[in-house]
Amino acid sequence: MEFKPWDNLDEQIAEHISSLIIKGELTPGERIREANLAEDLGVSRGPIREALRILEARRLVKLVPRRGARVTELSTSSIERLYDVLVELLTLTARKAAENRTKEDLAEIRRALKKIESCAGKGDTTGYYDAIFEFFVANLIAAKNPLLSRLLRDLEPSTRRIQYASLARRKEDLKSNVLYFEQATKYIEDRNSEMASQAIRKYAQNEKISAVNNTKPLCKRDK
Repeated sequence: MEFKPWDNLDEQIAEHISSLIIKGELTPGERIREANLAEDLGVSRGPIREALRILEARRLVKLVPRRGARVTELSTSSIERLYDVLVELLTLTARKAAENRTKEDLAEIRRALKKIESCAGKGDTTGYYDAIFEFFVANLIAAKNPLLSRLLRDLEPSTRRIQYASLARRKEDLKSNVLYFEQATKYIEDRNSEMASQAIRKYAQNEKISAVNNTKPLCKRDK
């Protein structure tokens, strides 16, 4: 896709580099060459540097004085720590969504579920990947907890990176995973917060195992 600068250039460049990292076009540990990026995107190096600072805050890039920027490394332990937190936050999100959802919220959750079901049925990994994030965004809106939303959005870049790498290696799992989302949606509809949270907890715990197993080729060895 052609790069067309818009007003918030730093953020736009950060999103562009983020996409390259998430999709594995920039690999763990790879050096990010500012001059090459600036030339490719047709911008000066100033916005590139600002974008890299944004990505450092999102834990996708590591800035080293006098050595430039590199894509952050992945390790089994770092993925496990990420999912330890995600399991609890996603479980709480489902619980609060069941308690606080409106009819409008439920309609958005159902819409995302239909997209998950459709993409899983077609083996569309990319569409499924987008749909699960839409599902959890709909749940976050239904949960009515701005702090919870902020915490999960802070983890979103790292989560997207791991999920993309993991799902690319497990196309056959998509259909079996749909059940978790169907159960959670039903319990949210019924306002059964306990069962909704249990369904999402099982999903998130399963994702942790899959993420660890399927990203091993990308991970450095833990010391």
